[in-house]
Amino acid sequence: MTRFDRLSLQYVAETLGATALFVASSFWAKDYLDTNASDFSTHVLVSGLATLPMFLVLWALVRYYRKVDERERLIMAVAGSITLLVGVLAALFLAKLEAVLTVDLNYFAAFLFVMWSVATAGVRWKM
Repeated sequence: MTRFDRLSLQYVAETLGATALFVASSFWAKDYLDTNASDFSTHVLVSGLATLPMFLVLWALVRYYRKVDERERLIMAVAGSITLLVGVLAALFLAKLEAVLTVDLNYFAAFLFVMWSVATAGVRWKM
């Protein structure tokens, strides 16, 4: 196993773990805020705590980006722009369905990080 393979596996493991933690903490935050009457500051604190796992994903991304070569950086940049385009189009589409379908933004955020992983694999395969 090469150094690059180890870095990639570590990055994927950290990203998937943090994304799973984000989904779990989002469920906890929603349940907590629905069952407990609280003031605005408690809402902000619980929401902030539930969002912390996404900072772990971003930190893993930054560490990975700093350790790889230019080709991998280009792949990640192209995959990031594809994810941005798909995310914006999906958000516009979901906004039009707002009267019929409510969308939980926690799922949408997790979808974007998974989409970036899929796009990275696709771009790497094409290059």
